[in-house]
Amino acid sequence: APSSRAALRRVLELEAGVRWERLTTRNEREVEFLYTVYPPGGESAPADALVRHTGREFGIVLGGKLGVTVGFEDYVLEPGDSVFFDSTVPHRLHNDGDETVTAVWVVLGRQP
Repeated sequence: APSSRAALRRVLELEAGVRWERLTTRNEREVEFLYTVYPPGGESAPADALVRHTGREFGIVLGGKLGVTVGFEDYVLEPGDSVFFDSTVPHRLHNDGDETVTAVWVVLGRQP
């Protein structure tokens, strides 16, 4: 089916309560389309362990303030703000505030 019901989404729970929900009904080889939730203190990786992988990432924040570290640059995205970057650059997503962050994220070309 081309549509995806919220209650039936595949969910990946990360550490610190971070949740990534797949917005496609099946695994797509070249794209990950995700609804992401970062509770206060939630992070995609520890501050001293940025991640890198193949592909490119695109995101838009729907609610809250999301900290984005890409290489040596730090950004704070607010609702409506978007970002894109090459995933081979070490990066990290984090919520340093007291409000839950929600965002839509797309990763293109990540190789397993």
